[in-house]
Amino acid sequence: MLIQLVFLGILLWASFFWLQCRYLDVLELLFAWIGNQLAETRRRRAREERCRLGKKWAVGNKGDGMEKLLSPPIKNRLNIRVEQCCDFITAGLGLVLEDDVTQRFVAPPSPAGEWNLLTRNLRQRNRYLSWRLRTVWLLGWVVRYGLLLPFRTIGCWLCLFMISGVSMLLGHIPDWCFKKKLVELVLRQCFRITAACLPMIRRFHNTEYRPTKGICVCNHTSPLDVLVLMCDANYSLTGQVHTGILGVLQRALSRVSHHMWFDRKELADREALGLVLRLHCSMKDRPPVLLFPEGTCINNTAVMQFKKGSFAVSDVVHPVAIRYDRRFGEAYWDSTRYSMLRYMLMVVSSWCICCDVWYMPALSRCNDESPVEFSNRVKAAIAAQANIDDLPWDGNLKRWSPVRDWQ
Repeated sequence: MLIQLVFLGILLWASFFWLQCRYLDVLELLFAWIGNQLAETRRRRAREERCRLGKKWAVGNKGDGMEKLLSPPIKNRLNIRVEQCCDFITAGLGLVLEDDVTQRFVAPPSPAGEWNLLTRNLRQRNRYLSWRLRTVWLLGWVVRYGLLLPFRTIGCWLCLFMISGVSMLLGHIPDWCFKKKLVELVLRQCFRITAACLPMIRRFHNTEYRPTKGICVCNHTSPLDVLVLMCDANYSLTGQVHTGILGVLQRALSRVSHHMWFDRKELADREALGLVLRLHCSMKDRPPVLLFPEGTCINNTAVMQFKKGSFAVSDVVHPVAIRYDRRFGEAYWDSTRYSMLRYMLMVVSSWCICCDVWYMPALSRCNDESPVEFSNRVKAAIAAQANIDDLPWDGNLKRWSPVRDWQ
């Protein structure tokens, strides 16, 4: 009987991954068809516009000779030149207004000619939407909000209670020799079940570099980064103290693991964190510490300034790069605009969250290298691996105005 249950479990697990791959294949085919439909609509609109302008020229120049018929009127030529100048002016103003910093704090627009049916405001695409695309969008809306959203929401809440309950039970187990392994195994499966409820599709690369101790640093896009990494390995977490749903999870995890929560506005908390990190890294039986040196969420198009404190604690760090595929859903959390509950509703109403994780070889600080230089080198390596921009600006500009000395 036990062998049959094990075989059934393996079969169901394999079937789940097979269905995930087929789900992505179907979505990619759907998005490719949508792109073709949008391109066809643009071409048809362009042909209609050229025909309309050609008829106007023909009517306006009737009887004036073939030479005038072949060339547009002076007024139309002037309009064309003005439109070209307006395009250049618009591009120039865009470069002035949309600097390299502020555009990293909002969800980036989808590339031209692509649409994943998740646009909440259809007025942006009304001009190029045919009746076929409107029908497909309506069907997709019904599927996501009528079918996927309720099941995923219920699953996520059940997973939240499951993690809290499991953490409470594991916290009452005496400190026996097998407790650490048991906690790691059980929590990893809980996180994998939670990721499956979203659903979240993860692809891990270079797993031979997976950290087992020390300090692990990663670029930061959303709280989902923690869920992604905890599905593959066990980490000691650090981060801002939160309330609400995140606060419940933080308190639950602290019952069974060594996690460090602090208030970034309190100087004493930040100084104490450095001492705790040094003590943690000196103990060989502790899991690696997961740090997000940016200190805030960036929209996954760039890696911004790393805080030097993470690199002054240890001379060796393990970089990890995460990049999300925005075709299937937006993972970026704009914490200044959306609450955690609103953000999670946006996540579970997406098609899915798909991401790639690259483990990278450990990097060591050189003898003549300062913590700031070391952090910049690690940041550049993560940006190059994830193929995103490397920017020197502080990500906390999202919340606070620049200091006068910076201006």
